[in-house]
Amino acid sequence: MSIKIPQAQISKTFSSANIKKQFQPRNIVSAMASDGFLPVIALEAFVEGGRTYQAYKRGGFDEARERITEEFSGAVFWLGGVTGLNWLFEKIGKKMLNLPLPEKTIDIASDNVRKPLENYLTDTKVSSNLMAKFKFVKVISSVVIANAFIGLVLPKINQAITRSYHKNDNNKQQNSQNQNFFKNPLIETFGNKNNKEVSFGGLNLLAIANNFENNRNYKLLSVDAGTASGRAYSARNNDERVEILFRDLSSVFFYMFNMPFMNSQLNKLEHGKTSRLDPASAKFATEYMQNFLDSKETKKATLEEFEREFLGKNEKLPETLKNKFKDGIINLDEFKSELKKIVSQEKLAEVEELAQKMSELQPQIKGQSILTEAQAQDILNGGHINNPEFLKEFYKNKFGNKFMDKYKYIAQGDLDALKSDLMTYVDSIIKKAKSSNVEEITKETLKKASRHNFKMNAINWGSGFVVSALFLSTIIPKLQYLITKIRTGKDGFPGTAQYREG
Repeated sequence: MSIKIPQAQISKTFSSANIKKQFQPRNIVSAMASDGFLPVIALEAFVEGGRTYQAYKRGGFDEARERITEEFSGAVFWLGGVTGLNWLFEKIGKKMLNLPLPEKTIDIASDNVRKPLENYLTDTKVSSNLMAKFKFVKVISSVVIANAFIGLVLPKINQAITRSYHKNDNNKQQNSQNQNFFKNPLIETFGNKNNKEVSFGGLNLLAIANNFENNRNYKLLSVDAGTASGRAYSARNNDERVEILFRDLSSVFFYMFNMPFMNSQLNKLEHGKTSRLDPASAKFATEYMQNFLDSKETKKATLEEFEREFLGKNEKLPETLKNKFKDGIINLDEFKSELKKIVSQEKLAEVEELAQKMSELQPQIKGQSILTEAQAQDILNGGHINNPEFLKEFYKNKFGNKFMDKYKYIAQGDLDALKSDLMTYVDSIIKKAKSSNVEEITKETLKKASRHNFKMNAINWGSGFVVSALFLSTIIPKLQYLITKIRTGKDGFPGTAQYREG
């Protein structure tokens, strides 16, 4: 069986010389669409302002002062506590304890395509057992300290400040509560040196450590769990405790999950798929497609030519080749050997060169170059968006050089998802032209597609942001206050009830 590889698809080379990267609104929208901290940080500004205002309306200066202190100080540790403490413990482990740890940070996450820790251990003699234990202890310590500060220390500081404003009031009950806190059996048990040694059994310590080091939701949720329980424990009375638990637990969804959920549902409603290419990547791809049209004398392309040039053919991997993949990957040399059976002799050298460049989109594993099944499919399909030289710059625009660093980790699933969104974007341009009875693709056609992509991203992510900000800053506090009013028949800040009653 011989698969015909179109000459145009394998001989075109990519140049990013005319594609300029610059800061602009679409970069902000792209960052908001990521799983990074920017969306949470942006929300926090609205949360602090909204909750402080609502607190002032109900409880005056006392509640407003406690709220802004708690929200601002808590946000610093919530967003950066685990990360900062991780960095500190890394320095302590290397410099003060003289542990034989890597001089540079090594990502410990892995999949079938990227194995940074395995690469590092292959290159060095560092003990994987030592690294696993150190990283596990490090991240757990970071989480515990961050939780202790937000859930236990900060509330006590806040309450002490409030007491100082009411030092002439009868606050014996509060002082007694503070003294009892340090005699709590849970605290004493935690500090008891006679506790039995914890057994981790069959847990993968490195996997757990990686999630706490690199996954935003793990970092935030791990602190959320301790924060909610710690704040509830530190509450001055049951009414305040109920408010804290309702507020903190109901806020989790709107901080971390509402925005991506709304975006996916609005995308599905608009074009049938839950995902959409982020606007910064769409601009990059659009400028490349425009450069392609500029290279043509007519400055435009027929629909058929445009589809062929960018999407290539819809070839299927022969079953004999598919069976050679193990866990979705194949050794490059083995792939080249199989190519001789399916590609004509005159095209073989060019396709082998293409395969070599495609294998360079990920680090070698133990010195061996590999290809994924999707990459093999792209090689046979051809087309500009399947060309490894284009993909290298396209991925770099999104992830930087990290995706090719053998000691760093970018999930192959994230790369595949980005590539899938790119194909959907290009395909949508073609479908839109066909449905509008447009026979040619021009630079203006591409510009309109890019603008539409930016608009829909901004609307969908913006809608999620507005809803989250509204709930976190206003609706949740109002519901929190309503619960107290229903339970107690009083409309006041339960944290300072003793001063009003005394």
